[in-house]
Amino acid sequence: MTSSRRLPALISGAVALSLVLGGCSIGDFASDLLTSAGKDALAHAALAATVSDLESLDVVEAASYELQADTYLGDIGRLSMTVAANIDGAQLTQLADELRESFDAIEQVAVEPQASVTLAGDTAGKFDLWQLPETNEAVVENFEFWRAASAAVETELWVELLPGPGSSVGMRSIAIAPESDLDEATDRVIDNYAALQRVTLVNDDVENYWQLAGIKSLRELAPLSYVELVSDLRVILPLFSYPLDSDAVRGDSDFPEGFSVSWAPPGGEYGVSGVIVSNNEYTDEALGAAIQAAARTSEIEGVNFQFVAGDREFWMHTTTCSGSVDGTTDDELFFAQLAASGANLSSTAGPGACIP
Repeated sequence: MTSSRRLPALISGAVALSLVLGGCSIGDFASDLLTSAGKDALAHAALAATVSDLESLDVVEAASYELQADTYLGDIGRLSMTVAANIDGAQLTQLADELRESFDAIEQVAVEPQASVTLAGDTAGKFDLWQLPETNEAVVENFEFWRAASAAVETELWVELLPGPGSSVGMRSIAIAPESDLDEATDRVIDNYAALQRVTLVNDDVENYWQLAGIKSLRELAPLSYVELVSDLRVILPLFSYPLDSDAVRGDSDFPEGFSVSWAPPGGEYGVSGVIVSNNEYTDEALGAAIQAAARTSEIEGVNFQFVAGDREFWMHTTTCSGSVDGTTDDELFFAQLAASGANLSSTAGPGACIP
């Protein structure tokens, strides 16, 4: 059943019901139907029809939907499906074509569509489509990239295509799946990082956002020196991980503690690379760990290091700043303690954050 047939089929049922309700005009009834409960009924019907069509494909092993009302994006119709692990190019093209029709049908009932694809046998990895690429070939290419990247790092990854201006895809997020054990998955990504660097990227204008090997980076994968940095920092501190279902804020006793790393390509377009060490309280133990982490980070050029402890912040930059330096007396105190620790600091390192 194609998308052009789904909504008219639903409206035909509305017409029949209008006759039962006493002859009110079809226009009036359709208007009423598209509000409140009537709108939800149409949305559920469109989503159920979509699931039925997806399950009719041989390669789809299971499908379901969830209607989430009144989110900050509006009403969202989430489609979830499990496909055969050995799905081939022709089957992917057929699935892409069905998803395109499904998205059209769901949008007709004023619901934002989203699709999540998992491979049979996987427990964490998924391919999420918040926006469809312009062609089915592009859907297939993104799917194959997800499968190749996951195979390269021997870890189930989470790839999302996120919306950009208009109807375009604006960002491709590549991350360790939230359902994975972060430390174990990070170990595998680090061990197989060279293989990941050899994976052929999707040839389009979509920005890549990498969240792998403990490093967040835009456009490009971070260089190996940052992977080595993460490996060394993990001996000192845990990786920072904020659960998707958490509502804790910085300073709460249950707010995660640890470190995070971001890498920015040279040129300043994306800012400055950074390391953040986060603690809920300022203690001697927290300060000592931050000093060790800062000493290791100081071996890398062009990095802002930030230590956040309770309501206090301390910044340093590891090498010459090409912009301006924003510093405080706390930054000077931290840098003096770092220097006194015996850290091998560059002569161009200093207290404060480098602002490009």
